[in-house]
Amino acid sequence: MQKFVVSVLLCAGSIAPAISATHKVPGNEPIASIAIPDKWQTKEVGEGLQATSPDDAVFVLVRPAEPGKIAESMGEAMRYLRNQGGLTVNADTRKNEAGKLNGMDVQNVSWQGTNIKGDVTIRFAIVSIAPNTPLLVAYWCSSEAERKHRNELKRMLQSIEKS
Repeated sequence: MQKFVVSVLLCAGSIAPAISATHKVPGNEPIASIAIPDKWQTKEVGEGLQATSPDDAVFVLVRPAEPGKIAESMGEAMRYLRNQGGLTVNADTRKNEAGKLNGMDVQNVSWQGTNIKGDVTIRFAIVSIAPNTPLLVAYWCSSEAERKHRNELKRMLQSIEKS
């Protein structure tokens, strides 16, 4: 996970711009924006946004988290993920790492798990948009899909800005 965060930060200047649409999260009273590639399918889900890669291999969920209730917000997101494709999580594989993203504090949490297609990695980034204003970004996919879509995932994370 640390390699992932470091890669995100190191590649910030080396990734060519891609055609993407900027989405406000949540749509009604936005705290942040994120750019999602145009070819990805997006839809609003409650207060958040769901995006799916064109090959249906990577699923991303972006939503505000309740200040002081990050664990509960992650639990709600995890329940949502489980309902999307029979996702099960191996709790013993949990990893936590703190870092920075665009100058904002970020806490990265990841697990290994399975879904109906096989082994998956589940990653959460809790981004401190401002004091008491956390944004939760979660994605899950196979290791192969993560490698294939790595640049798009990096660009999405790098595009996060306070609204």
